[in-house]
Order: sequence, then structure tokens, then C-alpha cells
Amino acid sequence: MNKKAIIACALTVFLLAGIFYILPYVTIYRIIAALESNDPQQLSELIDFPQIRGNLKLLIGREFKTEPTDTKRDARGQIQDSLTSRIIASAVEDLITPEGLTSFMRQRLEAMVAAQDGSNKIIPTAWPLFVALVGHADLAYTSPSEFIVAFKRSDAGKIRFVLRRNGVVWRLTSIEL
Repeated sequence: MNKKAIIACALTVFLLAGIFYILPYVTIYRIIAALESNDPQQLSELIDFPQIRGNLKLLIGREFKTEPTDTKRDARGQIQDSLTSRIIASAVEDLITPEGLTSFMRQRLEAMVAAQDGSNKIIPTAWPLFVALVGHADLAYTSPSEFIVAFKRSDAGKIRFVLRRNGVVWRLTSIEL
């Protein structure tokens, strides 16, 4: 092979690697743009709402369990567990919708932009929101098929948004509190 062919192959490999590397960032920008345009269909393509609901139900359910699983519960405890899980399921079903997530994320993103740029009255577009998110969040690959966007909460913990890859398509699949 001649030198030009080797350089062309190397450039092609680096270009493809760069494209695959930025795909989660493109997905995040598309989610922000869909939030700004109130496009529930686009959000449903980019966000796996059923999986997020299931993960949050399990996560919140574990937080409310007070007794170890190996102890036997009396009838009152079983009723309490049943009611708790139904309330959690209902709340998660009502809140984790395109509209509910749009409201939640828009408030957080606009607060980030206001903190970064000062409190001006201009409603930010998708690009300033994306720039503010990248500036305030910890973004990292945890594996070749998982990408995390983590924000510090007011208390000591973090809220993490997990994007997972299926082929070359990235989707938001989990929210961890």
C-alpha cells in the first residue's frame, strides 16, 4: 500500500471513532431540542419511558422498605407494603411522561442557564441549554454502550441520567436518584 492509502484509512478510522464518540452528546442535544419544542413524539423516540418508570418504581420502592426481606411481615405490614408500592407506581406513572419530564427538565436547564448567565429575561434556546448542561454536569462513558449524565443535587447525592446504546442509536433509559 502506498502512503496516501494508509493515511486515508487512518483518517477514516479516526473520523468514524469521533462520530461514534459524540453520538451520546448529539442525543442529549436532540432531547433538549425536543423539550424546547414540546415534541412528545420525538421525546418518545429518544427516551425509553416504560423502562425509566420500571427502574424508578424499583428504586423508590427499595428506599421505602424499612425491614429486611428475610423477616416475615404480619397482615398489617403486607397491606402497608402493598399500598406503598401502589402509591409509588401511580406517582411514577403520572410523573414520568413526556409532559412531566419536559416540565422537570426545562426548569432544571433554565435554572442552570440563569446561574451561568445571570437572570436575564430571555428564554434560552436548545444550544445555550445544551452548553449549560455540559458545563454543569459530569458526562462520562461507563462502558462502550452506556453513557452517564450526572448532576449534583442540593443534598449530598447526585441524580444520574443513563443513556444506553442499541446499535448506533442512543436512548435515555434510566434515571437514578
